[in-house]
Order: sequence, then structure tokens, then C-alpha cells
Amino acid sequence: MAEVATSATSEQLLVVIDPVARRSDGESVRIAKDVLGGGAAVKLCLPEGPEEFARALARRGSRRPVVVGDDRALIRAVSLLHRHRELAGCALSVVPVGGGLSLARSLGVPTGRWRRPGRCSTGSSGGWT
Repeated sequence: MAEVATSATSEQLLVVIDPVARRSDGESVRIAKDVLGGGAAVKLCLPEGPEEFARALARRGSRRPVVVGDDRALIRAVSLLHRHRELAGCALSVVPVGGGLSLARSLGVPTGRWRRPGRCSTGSSGGWT
């Protein structure tokens, strides 16, 4: 698993980029990394499989997790946080990238390919910024 720390301004994020998202839409992943890194302290994790994905979330510390991926990646993150009894106290963000996005869509997350850069849900205010 590759981990990269980038420079920061305010909030600390752990951006976990699902390998399927990297393979299916590398351009959207690159844009998401650039946008997120422009407004927060970002630690990027590029897990190669479910075990590394779980390890990255377990070692996030006080960083807010941001999952870049499809519905499977989102469900994996929610399941792991729930299993460790951390879901209620954690704001989980998602950047939808990939083919299966019906769950993200049903949650109200914009899923169009041409999303406005910088538009994301904070998870805490209940709105889109």
C-alpha cells in the first residue's frame, strides 16, 4: 500500500483510493486528489486489496476518511467502521468514481462524470458545499 502525505491547510483527511476506481477512471481519481489536496491536509492511501483498505481505515487516527470509489468501496468502509463501533462518531465522505454508484446516488451524492470540482459533502452539516 502506498501512502503519501501532502501539504495542508486546515482539516486532516485520509483519502483511501479504491484500486477499482484507479483502474476504471484514473482521470477522475486524479482530479479528486487535486481538489481534496488543495483544501485540506491529505494523507493518500492506495490500497491494493481489502486487507490494506481495512488497515488504512484502522490507522487513520483523527483524520476524517474519504473514500474515492464505487458503492462497493463505500459499503466496505461503512462495514469496517461499523464493525469497530466507530461509525457513529465518524464523518465518512465519499467521492463517487466507478460504475456501480446506485447507493451513492440514492444517498443524494452527485454522481455525474462532470461534477463541479470542489463540490462535496462534509457529512457534518448534512449539505453539499
